[in-house]
Amino acid sequence: MRRLIWLAVGVGVVAVGLVWAGSGGMSKGTLWIVPYDCEETVRVQAGDMIELWTEPLSVIPENLESRFRASKVGQGVELVGETLPHREDTMERLYFFKAFEPGPATLKVELLDMDGTVRETRAYHVEVLESTCGD
Repeated sequence: MRRLIWLAVGVGVVAVGLVWAGSGGMSKGTLWIVPYDCEETVRVQAGDMIELWTEPLSVIPENLESRFRASKVGQGVELVGETLPHREDTMERLYFFKAFEPGPATLKVELLDMDGTVRETRAYHVEVLESTCGD
């Protein structure tokens, strides 16, 4: 399972690298770090990355078989990777999304029980703005 996770992270990093390399040189972007309890609309520009943190879960028997699942609704944002944060004594995930084109999007993170039923859902609203010249 861990190999699959690291493979997904590696593929995501390579995809992001290819997108940046294919743009004809280096470009400037911003990384937005979004905590799990964020309720405001996140306004980003095309080319920006969004680092979305899940809610930290205590390492207790009820949570050991739980897992997170991320998805998005909207055309301008794509999920490009996920990883574990460098923390001990908690279960959480980091999801990385890249903004590609202007428009609204909703990022969704679900907490699933062992049997796949959804225990909790959090939605994050994103507005991808048009890039301005000179950025």
